[in-house]
Amino acid sequence: MNTTTFFIDAIGWTGAALVLIAYGLLSIQWMSGNSLSYQTLNDAGALLLVVNSYYLGAYPSVGVNAAWVGIAALTLFHDWWKGPAEAYKKVTARLPKRNTLRKVTLQRIKLPAFKREKRSSKKDQPVSNGFGQPQLS
Repeated sequence: MNTTTFFIDAIGWTGAALVLIAYGLLSIQWMSGNSLSYQTLNDAGALLLVVNSYYLGAYPSVGVNAAWVGIAALTLFHDWWKGPAEAYKKVTARLPKRNTLRKVTLQRIKLPAFKREKRSSKKDQPVSNGFGQPQLS
């Protein structure tokens, strides 16, 4: 086996591993199907498989993987074109509405109202003679 064949085989195996890792992480829901990391893994893996398949003369595989690269690239471009505003909308759509959030926050920080009893001064209290009866002055 010469160096070129070994290098092309390594590219093919790396591409296959990237595509399988992306699919596995998507299947166990560690990644979202429209996330940047998933699309990048798919794109890179399929591109490496295109190189390997083309070198080996497997043109049907080249066609399928080239389409795979195109779809992943379009998805990446579409997400980039929409920009951060769309990502912000996706994140905030899951959050409760602002007024609801505000009410919940206010309820959480609201402390119970303690009413102070007004203390009367000693002058206002009747003086007792020790037997529970008021003493006359």
